Amino acid sequence: MNAHGSQDATFTRDPGRVHGDEREWLRARRAAAGLPPPDDDEVGLALSGGGIRSAVFNLGLLQSLARADLLRRVDVLSSVSGGGYIANCFHWLRHVLPAAGDDVFKACLADGSGNVLDWLRLNGKFLIAFQGFSMWTLVASILAATLLNLLVLGPPLLLLLWLLSRDWWTAEWPGWLAWSGEAAPAGHDGFWLLLRAGLWMLVAFPLVAVVFGFIVGSLRARSQGMVRTLRLFMGKLLMLSVGLIGLGLIPLAARSGDAALAGASSDWMRQAGIHLDYAAALALGAVLLLVGQARARAGREGLAMLGLALLVYGVILLGYYLAVELDVVTSTAFAVCFGLSLLFAFTCDVNRVSMFAYYRSRLLGAFMPRVEGGIPEPRPEFHLHRLRPEHGAPLPVINTCLNTCSSSDPKRQARAGESFFLTPLWLGSTATGFRRSDDYGGDAGTMASAMTISAAAIDPDTHATRGRAVSFLMALLNVRLGFWGLNPDRTPARWVPRLLWWQLLGREMLGIGLSESHRHIHLSDGGHFENLGLYELIRRRLRYIVVSDAGADPDLDFSDLGRAIERVRVDFGAEIELAVDGLARERERGAAQRPWRLGRIRYADGSTGQILYLRPMMCEGLSADIYTYWRGHPLFPDEPTSNQFFGEAQFEAYRALGWEIASRLTGSDGCASVAEWFQRLADQEAPVPEAVAS
Repeated sequence: MNAHGSQDATFTRDPGRVHGDEREWLRARRAAAGLPPPDDDEVGLALSGGGIRSAVFNLGLLQSLARADLLRRVDVLSSVSGGGYIANCFHWLRHVLPAAGDDVFKACLADGSGNVLDWLRLNGKFLIAFQGFSMWTLVASILAATLLNLLVLGPPLLLLLWLLSRDWWTAEWPGWLAWSGEAAPAGHDGFWLLLRAGLWMLVAFPLVAVVFGFIVGSLRARSQGMVRTLRLFMGKLLMLSVGLIGLGLIPLAARSGDAALAGASSDWMRQAGIHLDYAAALALGAVLLLVGQARARAGREGLAMLGLALLVYGVILLGYYLAVELDVVTSTAFAVCFGLSLLFAFTCDVNRVSMFAYYRSRLLGAFMPRVEGGIPEPRPEFHLHRLRPEHGAPLPVINTCLNTCSSSDPKRQARAGESFFLTPLWLGSTATGFRRSDDYGGDAGTMASAMTISAAAIDPDTHATRGRAVSFLMALLNVRLGFWGLNPDRTPARWVPRLLWWQLLGREMLGIGLSESHRHIHLSDGGHFENLGLYELIRRRLRYIVVSDAGADPDLDFSDLGRAIERVRVDFGAEIELAVDGLARERERGAAQRPWRLGRIRYADGSTGQILYLRPMMCEGLSADIYTYWRGHPLFPDEPTSNQFFGEAQFEAYRALGWEIASRLTGSDGCASVAEWFQRLADQEAPVPEAVAS
């Protein structure tokens, strides 16, 4: 049944139905690959996030597994963010070249200019690696998206500030609310109303605290639900009161510059006073943000947050200056801009005018190449449900994050996200339910969009950017890669005029309406929930799991692994026994002997599994080109994920490292099965116990 209680063959809230269909898919894909049917021995491979670094390292891994005839035995390929670049490239090539097997990266390009590996190497700088594209193209696209967003969101915000400044009734500001030598603000009834509301809330706070104390201390009233509700109410009351007071004082803050320079000797300084308020807020906010970011690793994030709050306040003061002091709202130019804002808000798709569209275009061009003899397919519109098990490839699971900042569920709200996966069969999450991929309306189900959503790392309202000032600025300036899609629990409705641009971006700016219950849901990088791709493999209770963790981790604190283990324990009752401290000790001694570790999985139903975890690390006996690159770039192989521009030497260093580590894992003589492979690795590990101190 869907949310309205009606039967729907294309929608379910039962994960068992989803997994049942997937098992049939795996049965068919094993038959096509010449393997026996599944017998509780399914194999999963997880490719982590990490941008182009993860994509290139895992390219070498996939090539080596294909050489050892082990990639053919992988049943489920789960990917996140950068790992999804190469995973989706592999699935695309396996679809258009069904007879090529797993060694698809040697396929020739359609234009005869080389093979797929040559193409990928040339596209290491995929954001600008295209004929005529350059860094200027990227910067111009970012600025265009920002300016267009300001054109759409700016006019209604200016109009709101102008309306708040009007003289609607006979409200008078008290004389003490004035700078020395100046009169109290006149008019501005809307601001005065906001200020009074904030002050009254502040006055009400002690009364609420008294009620709270009585309820908590009373022997007859120990309802934990009521106590929790009151605690949340007090927090929201205090936050709202401070926010309303800050907004209500804008007319006074806008005159602070005039008051500060009123006694200046020169006319130009007195004239500059009108600009001092917003200019000082913006400048001081920028300085505090930069200083705070430098100290963030020492746990001093408060300074950066204060800087961001000042930046937002400076933007509002600038808007006040334009709307009230310059009175641009009454101009013909503003009327034209407001008309354009309405037009765009009614007619334009937010996803197509943000940086998401540019990002999608470049990922599609770089990782879905046209190959010689391939099945002709329209790449931008190629839908995941067109992938078939008859080609023998693994079942793709593309991991994204559903934003749940406003969820009514406390756990989802605290996490700010929920796992939302896309496969050729079903897409959705536990929170929204699941819809058949071939029945899902919109663009999210295409391979290009799914790959891009899974890698949409820069976005407001995530666990890393949840501060209101951060999210407000990111949404206002269109510094965002997230995607607004249709809730799986909703079917496409007949188009009716809606101010979707205002509505959706407003939800991002204010942090409201971000949950699993709305018609439009917000999706972003799967790493915002879990960055390894392990979560969905554990959900499916696979017997053998290989995890390639290529995320940046220069200090080897294994934060992505730790988060994944904690979340599968909490959500699925699965216990993962995996000791990785030995990897850190090996690196301290100079180089890792075995940059992988074996572990055990105990599922909630009593079944067990095995997990193989590997990381890109410097090892003894690597080829000279890897060693040379490392000597020139000491951060290798943990260079920052912000570096998305890989040249040839950097590309080859990471790919060769993935190839050589995987080749050591698989051995030179191959393995007849994954079970035999895991047993061989277990035998190799036995003489080197983790607990032995160096």
